[in-house]
Amino acid sequence: MTQLLLATTLLQVYPHDAGMIERYATLPAAEQRQPGVFEAMSLLRAGLPQAPDASRSPRKIEPNSVGVVTSAMSAIVVDRATGTVLYEKNVEEPRSIGSITKLMTSFVFLKGNPDLTSPSALQASDVRSGGTQHVSVGDIVTVGDLLRASLIGSDNTSTAALVRLSGLSDGDFVAKMNETAAELGMRATTFLDPTGLSADNRSVAPDVVRLIDAAMRVDVIRESTQQPTANFRGSSGRAYSIATTDDLLHSFLNQAPYKVVGGKTGFLPEAGYCLGSLVSENDGHELIVVVLGSETINGRFQDVKALTVWAYKVYEWPDEKTSTL
Repeated sequence: MTQLLLATTLLQVYPHDAGMIERYATLPAAEQRQPGVFEAMSLLRAGLPQAPDASRSPRKIEPNSVGVVTSAMSAIVVDRATGTVLYEKNVEEPRSIGSITKLMTSFVFLKGNPDLTSPSALQASDVRSGGTQHVSVGDIVTVGDLLRASLIGSDNTSTAALVRLSGLSDGDFVAKMNETAAELGMRATTFLDPTGLSADNRSVAPDVVRLIDAAMRVDVIRESTQQPTANFRGSSGRAYSIATTDDLLHSFLNQAPYKVVGGKTGFLPEAGYCLGSLVSENDGHELIVVVLGSETINGRFQDVKALTVWAYKVYEWPDEKTSTL
């Protein structure tokens, strides 16, 4: 009853938009806070890598700034080098992740050391509904072309072809995805299909951070997701030009001093609009930014841009400190 009365009072104080409370809220600086049992357990469940050297962690220089208002249902910003969480919102809420799944599919597929230059073609059994099928069935391209179609154009049919080319059944491949997730410390993640079409592919923001960190260590995945288009030609003579689904590559976050190192979009009606990105500043200070459940297709990009700029403004890295001598 006391909580109900308090909530009612707050809504009376802020009758037009109770959500504006978040915009003006302030908290003590992170270094002044003493984490309680519930916060400690939350961090343990998140499973983010521990900082190997605390002295390398970014320091908050605007202690009263607690973040920006986002449309995302869940969001997190992490300093990649140390695992320091710079921002979090509903990070323990499991959500569908859509085609972010394709990062794990590519990661597992590449662990089999396939020959990406070998010829291959889509088969009728590969065709999947949803999204855009960029490559024609029967037109011979390379395995690498199908991988790029999956990662850059989020092509479900090309992704299904990768699973077939792995030599594993769909069930065995998905089992391998879940095994790999466990190995990466993704404790709250479950995959039921390799394309991301299943709403039951669910994860939490800290787990997606782990996936992005691991996937972006694979050259082919990182370099593919940096490309605004995939261009190749099939045996039929048809030229394919597949545009990226990641509009961050066309934004100021991919212009000096920033760079989009890689990332992946995702969408399902059950998931909302999702995006996981690895961004750097001056070729360093890499941030992993994840938003799940943004309201609109453009909203996910705006959310990531706002969170990234906020983090670089509010935090300072040790190598940015100027000498006072």
